[in-house]
Amino acid sequence: MLKNLLVSFFYLTTAFLVNSFLKKLIDNLSLKIKTTNQQKLIQKTQTLKSFLKSALTISIFIIFGLLTLDIWGVNITPFLTGAGLIGLSISFGAQTLIKDLISGIFIIIENQINVGDYLKIGSLEGTVKKISLRQIILKDEKGNIIYIPNSQIGSFTKITKKNG
Repeated sequence: MLKNLLVSFFYLTTAFLVNSFLKKLIDNLSLKIKTTNQQKLIQKTQTLKSFLKSALTISIFIIFGLLTLDIWGVNITPFLTGAGLIGLSISFGAQTLIKDLISGIFIIIENQINVGDYLKIGSLEGTVKKISLRQIILKDEKGNIIYIPNSQIGSFTKITKKNG
């Protein structure tokens, strides 16, 4: 029991350390890019940096959580199998979320929108504050925050003359 507690504490500490190290590594890599004069590259870096940090944090804590469960004698194989089946079931029920994620992947890969761009999406317009796989967050001229799911973006206008 004491051994399991110590190993669990070690895993938790290691997860935090690995997470902190990788986040600092991502920040340091993005600092090197910020020294360039290319505004588009800086905006793309900010977008990818936010996405990578979130994905790494989730992945690290899931992996270390499963390792901790294994230490306590929980057989994680059925959990992983069940998670796969549940994931498949949820994917059928969450088609809008899947559309959001697929649209988000293409927006990021094709470099269509970057943090800092000024966009008009339908009747909404503002400066892009954050891009995730699920949504784009705009801030309009009045300071309002606008959340737009990626699947709802049929077309948009990237306004090169920024108003705010």
